Amino acid sequence: MNNIKKSYRFTILDEEYSLVSDESEEHMQQVTQLVDSYMREIANNVTIKNKSRIAVLAAIRLASLFLNEKSTNESHNTYKQKLIDLIDNELAALSSI
Repeated sequence: MNNIKKSYRFTILDEEYSLVSDESEEHMQQVTQLVDSYMREIANNVTIKNKSRIAVLAAIRLASLFLNEKSTNESHNTYKQKLIDLIDNELAALSSI
């Protein structure tokens, strides 16, 4: 993010949207392509044709992926902190010898 807001136009599931963001155009293209791909995948695999429902299902799927990734990152951070604490304890023990 760079605090300079720009207006972007993207197509998601055959509908055009205008977005304002301080993210780069490349980032916004990746985001909208990801949303579009999830919505298209859902639209192709369910009998639902209501785009609002498809959007909600895509949002739920993306939120689930986000929370799983967040949980994994938190687990890794906890593990790294335990290793750091172990190293610190070992160094402290060695320095007292």
